[in-house]
Amino acid sequence: MKKLLSWGGVGLLTTALLDPLLYSMLEQPIPWVRDVLMAVGGIGCLYLLIKLRDTF
Repeated sequence: MKKLLSWGGVGLLTTALLDPLLYSMLEQPIPWVRDVLMAVGGIGCLYLLIKLRDTF
């Protein structure tokens, strides 16, 4: 579970930060709602990882 939350947090945050860059290079509209949801999901994964660190 610890590895899943770590990978989820890092993967989602990285994707949320790099996705607008990719879309701007391709000259397409940036899907902000999806990027914000990915960032919130990544922050949520890292929050759970820190909050529940004693149980894993």
